[in-house]
Amino acid sequence: MMQSSALARGNALLSLMLAGGLANAGPPASPNFSYSVAPLYHFDSGMEDGGTAGFAGVFTSLGGSWKLGGGSSLGMRLSFDYEDWRFDEPQGFGGLTPWSNLYRLGVSLPYSYASEDGWLLGLTPTLMYSGESDADFSKALEYGATASLARKFGPDLTFGLGVAAFARIEESKVFPFLIVNWNITDRLRLTNPFAAGPAGPAGLELAYRLDGDWEAGLGATYRSYRQRLAEDGPFPDGVGENQYIPVYVHVGRNLTDSIKLRLYAGAALGGQLRVENEDGDRLYEEDQDPAAMLGLALIGRF
Repeated sequence: MMQSSALARGNALLSLMLAGGLANAGPPASPNFSYSVAPLYHFDSGMEDGGTAGFAGVFTSLGGSWKLGGGSSLGMRLSFDYEDWRFDEPQGFGGLTPWSNLYRLGVSLPYSYASEDGWLLGLTPTLMYSGESDADFSKALEYGATASLARKFGPDLTFGLGVAAFARIEESKVFPFLIVNWNITDRLRLTNPFAAGPAGPAGLELAYRLDGDWEAGLGATYRSYRQRLAEDGPFPDGVGENQYIPVYVHVGRNLTDSIKLRLYAGAALGGQLRVENEDGDRLYEEDQDPAAMLGLALIGRF
């Protein structure tokens, strides 16, 4: 993506790449397994007080879902994200490089219920580790849940609302989000590109189906990632945060009935990098210039 996440799960552009949105919350066939692999390159861009920052990453997920009967289904999804950050002559962090290699490892248990009259209920508890290399594991955990209620208004429109509540690293956050899956025409579709999670709401994507199994689209969302910093780093046991608004276009093609490839290009707007002490008190905050982003996503089912 460029889930958010999240170029869709939270995140960065990643989060826009992850398969499966809350708008498609009806119980799937059982068993139903899916995966995604999404490399991403965030070009260097300037920071307010001088210097540049950017990163390269790869974001993966693997999950399955099983019918429970009576319109219910239960799933499990694992995610693993890696970001390799580059800082060149940063001035706003006391001249120090605030973080380098970041890891996020998460597990979620999505539950869904579809009533016979078209109501869709979703509940997804999530536990995630988010930290730099050599961070204290026990201080790098985030947890929470999303809950959603949507209604199918015929075969072409599903609409609803959700709320997410997460205890992030030295911060608690609650936010609402929209659930949309609207086949405007037989070719044009408005939907959430990925599920909401700790990094922020699910965003919106407008996609157009082309001939020959090709698709093109554009989308945007808001992302915010927090991570525990290394115990022996320049800010011991501190907290780093990266937040921005990714705006992107994509082209994709179905390689087979069960494998899809998407290419993404876009920009991270309104970027902000922050460093806090171990208790979550702000030490430094740097606005970041718009940055170009390129990525691809391989999404499949088996």
